Amino acid sequence: MAGRYFEALVLCFCLISISYGLDEESLQNVEYYIPPETGMNISQLLEWYGYPFENHVVQTTDGYLLGLHRVPYGVQNTSTDPNKPVALVVHGMMSQSTDFVNNEPENSLGLLLADRGYDVWLLNCRGNTHSKRHVTLDPKKNKTKFWDFSWHEMGIYDVPETINYILNQTKQEKLFYIGHSQGTTAFFVMASMMPEYNQKIRHMTAFGPAAFMSHNEDIKYRTIARFQKEVELLALTLDIHQFMSHTPIPLYLVKHYCLEGMETYDLCVGIYYLLAGYSPTELNMTLLPVHVSNSPSGFSVKEGFHYLQGFTNGGYFRQYDYGSIVNRIKYGSPTPPEYNLTNIVCPVSLHYARKDQCVDFQDVEILLGKLPNAKGRIVPSEYFSHLDFLWGNHVRSELYDYVLEEILNY
Repeated sequence: MAGRYFEALVLCFCLISISYGLDEESLQNVEYYIPPETGMNISQLLEWYGYPFENHVVQTTDGYLLGLHRVPYGVQNTSTDPNKPVALVVHGMMSQSTDFVNNEPENSLGLLLADRGYDVWLLNCRGNTHSKRHVTLDPKKNKTKFWDFSWHEMGIYDVPETINYILNQTKQEKLFYIGHSQGTTAFFVMASMMPEYNQKIRHMTAFGPAAFMSHNEDIKYRTIARFQKEVELLALTLDIHQFMSHTPIPLYLVKHYCLEGMETYDLCVGIYYLLAGYSPTELNMTLLPVHVSNSPSGFSVKEGFHYLQGFTNGGYFRQYDYGSIVNRIKYGSPTPPEYNLTNIVCPVSLHYARKDQCVDFQDVEILLGKLPNAKGRIVPSEYFSHLDFLWGNHVRSELYDYVLEEILNY
């Protein structure tokens, strides 16, 4: 399905290029700037910037093999002190570990943490590019079983078992947790259902925290949520279990139609705003080829459906809704159980934006009121959207510098 989606995009861009008079010959006759990091994977990026890289694998109790990437020290701080603080950073939906190191060293959270003296671990949750493996299931041959998960399973398997692995490796008792979007959702699932893990967290930092969805009025998500049952039936009929897996097509489109100076440049900016949110002061089109070299990274359709349920379930943050009949069998109730957020007693900081089209600020403030040991901060920038927590032009001054000082208190 993702392949057909991007093929359609390619066709649209090709038709547009004809109308603008762009073709391969004209592209070859004009020099456009492409960053040298374009096309690099995470190990190549870190080598390019001069940072160390370690690849680890965490096997969950339900058999998934998760790629866990480590940056044990930085360029500006090369200490290998075994007692240095540990930071686990967890990505959002369609994202992966590379997205925390591919915004150049001075603006990439993973590298800033390493240079501040942290032992940095970057998790890849089940189903993304680096975690598409299982001890017995093949994601293509056994796709119905392999892709039968949402962020609930990430919360009860991926995150806690990764925390156990890291603490065992580092011989430490606690770590810092930093999550973006779905990386926060998985944490809230874990810390509410497995409250003993609160004792393993020094401090939790949430970027664009995703739990409640009832105030989100984005027309794209609202429309899909309105017809979710029909979309689920379509996915079942067409045997679709994953979406937006990484392919070379996004980078192809960016390199051929979205570089500064091209006739279609403004069109690309407009499409980006439509998909990712309007953020004219934060969008860095120069680095877009680097960002799409590894993204999007794919997700299970069940992940998406679980979020969509939050748009229409009356404002609850709860487990997956299978329908009243299956719910009675699975949960013993016609409705899914809510996550008990009062169990999350570790210190939590919620960082959110007023114009984030994926996570409405009113829903974050509801979440803030339900967490017993949390504080919130709105990013000052007027134009700051969901992906700007990773790639915004001013993400360091608006967010990262504050966070790096804040966690020193813990």
